Amino acid sequence: MENKCIYCGRMDNLSESDIIPDALTNARILNRNVCRIEHNNKFSDMFESKVIDALSFITNELDIKSSKGKNYAPYEAVVTIEGIDYNIRLHGDKEIFNGRVLKSTDNTQMISSYDRAVKIAKDERKVQPLDINTIEIEKKVRINNEIFFDISMFRMLSKIAFEWYCAKNSISGYYSEFSNIVEFITTGNGTNPVSIIQEEELYKMVDHLGNLGSHTLFAFEKEDGEIDVIISLFGLLMYRVIVTKEKPNICVNNFLYTELRTDSSRREIIHQSVEEAQQKLNGMFAQDNFVSAGVINGVHIMIPKMMTPLQNVEIYPLWFNLTQYLSKVNDDATEPNERVNNIFLNQLKNLTQASTLQKKSIKRFVNDTFYKGHEKIRLNPNSSNKKSTVLFYVIYLIGISEDEELSDAVLQKIIKKGLPNQYSEEFLVDDEMENNLKKIIMEDENYSDILEKGAKKVINWQN
Repeated sequence: MENKCIYCGRMDNLSESDIIPDALTNARILNRNVCRIEHNNKFSDMFESKVIDALSFITNELDIKSSKGKNYAPYEAVVTIEGIDYNIRLHGDKEIFNGRVLKSTDNTQMISSYDRAVKIAKDERKVQPLDINTIEIEKKVRINNEIFFDISMFRMLSKIAFEWYCAKNSISGYYSEFSNIVEFITTGNGTNPVSIIQEEELYKMVDHLGNLGSHTLFAFEKEDGEIDVIISLFGLLMYRVIVTKEKPNICVNNFLYTELRTDSSRREIIHQSVEEAQQKLNGMFAQDNFVSAGVINGVHIMIPKMMTPLQNVEIYPLWFNLTQYLSKVNDDATEPNERVNNIFLNQLKNLTQASTLQKKSIKRFVNDTFYKGHEKIRLNPNSSNKKSTVLFYVIYLIGISEDEELSDAVLQKIIKKGLPNQYSEEFLVDDEMENNLKKIIMEDENYSDILEKGAKKVINWQN
């Protein structure tokens, strides 16, 4: 079968389209049947770049950056230092000072290195030294949640749902059954196929399905033949996208699941239908699929006959429940309301408080903080940055550990031992925990040296 663009049917100058924009995920997924100029490159200017710019703080928090650039996307912040506000554009927390000149929003104060400040002021008496390890610093980031209800977001989500569904069904060429979603993606006209799920319990279910910060997509066919794709974007909001009211006969895979994690890993399940998925799951536990393993202490032990169990079997029960509810009930919203706003704020709080304790995020933190020529770290008891505090604590744990070389297994062992009651792939950090972790570190009079030792181990972590 010849490859053709799924938007227009042309066969020449096809390209690999990032189904989810590269700047929004560490786990890329592609559709190879999209023409390069009209229906790939132009989408960036039409709607994707607006969404990417608006979500730069989120991608920074989750250590996500485009594979095409060296730096994380910059975001606007207001940094309050000793009660004075400074507007600043950041690529990360450790760039607040970093040799730059900061001007207060009212243009009455300026912060820079001492020598540079004296040069600018032309009078040393006008310059007051500050110890950044003891001054109180607060960072504020304004996130405009309007982007989550903007037509640019809806067009991007429609593109994601359409290209993903087509890729999982090996669709090549244009089909009239997709005419509405294609028109909406390419022109912004036609019926908007996107709505916002506003049932709070469904968000809790999806949080159990995947890791915090993941993109989760799943597709199912309704009784009338409509194909819906549900997209959980970073776990912040969930959207329903109607890909087609009547699927083409060529589309055989209609019960799909993909989770794209911030650590670049992914989970994926493909079934033709929910019935097929249920049959495979039920078949695993059928009586004739078990064999006797003998009698142990008077108990007859039966074990599965299957040597390879159904992959990601733990997903299925929640997935079935979600699909059943979403197939029967459509209580979605199409614009902001109090229910949706409350869900968004709660999910955002969880996301920004979460610290993903994995190699990628720890190495980024060490490279930003323990750069060549830096001064020894002295923690500021008056400032609050929960993510930084947890990462400093992890570096401290690494520093006091007897393990000289790090690996993923060693890291998880160190974290589990150091945080026995909080250990998980992500955990939430409240004010009490932050203060306790900081207290543990600072009560050790050698903590600065221990942090240096821990950071060196991370820098030398190769495997």
